[in-house]
Amino acid sequence: MKHLVKAASVAALLLAVVSPATARPVKASCASLQQLAQAHANDMARRESLDHAGFQRRAMLGARAENVAMGHASRERTLQQWRASPRHASNMRLPGCKAIAHAVSRTGRHYWAMVIGH
Repeated sequence: MKHLVKAASVAALLLAVVSPATARPVKASCASLQQLAQAHANDMARRESLDHAGFQRRAMLGARAENVAMGHASRERTLQQWRASPRHASNMRLPGCKAIAHAVSRTGRHYWAMVIGH
């Protein structure tokens, strides 16, 4: 039993050390945030899945927050959709560069990603 406690403590310590929450994020350029947003929009469209998959990696590369959407073909309609949502609107009010990207899936669904930088 003593070994289990030690192993659990070591595992917790390792998680704390490598956790993105404790790591210092990089300050990314708007161009690199645009690349992150486009890559995520492309990935969601490829998988036909609206999600935040891979956000921890994007956070390590300079993303502070992100908004995702699916449906509208228009950038303005997507921005309106995000503004109408308190959590998405809150992200949009964060300081930093806001990169917006769009991709269309093979079935014609429109996917959007906004990556907000530090």
